[in-house]
Amino acid sequence: MPGFTRNFKPVRVLWCIFLFIYFYHFPKNFFTDALPERSAIPIFFFQSFSFWLIIEYYFSSPFFQSGVLPFSSFFKSLFSLYFYPYLVFLIFDYGWWGRGQIKFLYPYINFFGLGLFLFGILFRLLTLFLFIAYPVGRLIKKGLFRFSRHPRYLATAIQLVSLPLVFSSFLGILLLLPGFYLIKKEAEFEDRGLREYLKKDYERYLKDVPLLYPGWRVLIKR
Repeated sequence: MPGFTRNFKPVRVLWCIFLFIYFYHFPKNFFTDALPERSAIPIFFFQSFSFWLIIEYYFSSPFFQSGVLPFSSFFKSLFSLYFYPYLVFLIFDYGWWGRGQIKFLYPYINFFGLGLFLFGILFRLLTLFLFIAYPVGRLIKKGLFRFSRHPRYLATAIQLVSLPLVFSSFLGILLLLPGFYLIKKEAEFEDRGLREYLKKDYERYLKDVPLLYPGWRVLIKR
């Protein structure tokens, strides 16, 4: 199983600092010029999005996968081919096209979406740091892993849900289904690998904990 970066890497830290500075200013300059009257929401979103990706990068964590197992390049490419055009569409709809906008809920739905996106980031980072704290190859059953076998993918699903809300696009909400399907397939792919690697320990674990979304019975038990 591949490990995350646990040791201090000064060169990577310097590179990440440069990226932080660059991606703090780039969204601000771009959206201030492109959308002078509605720039605050996309600026804050892309700064938060970039900072999260930089943290994941420092710890050698793949952006939309868990990093627990070597991931299928097919699924990784497929999710990228879905996600980035989807994000571009949401920005285009928000800033210029406007036909998919939920205008009567602006800006409240956007603020709610930003809060949900930040929650998804926190969710992802908590699971990342939990992986880093545990020895490589050990099954984690504490914290968020008591409720979901793949909380990193659950966090990605939360982030995905937040995007059409951030950009107040009802058409974006309709386009969520392919993303949910791909996330589920990613989790199932990883499930098969973990069953082969961890054997009986994982067999017992999967009987007690759902794949992604915790039901009310699981929440009550925990």
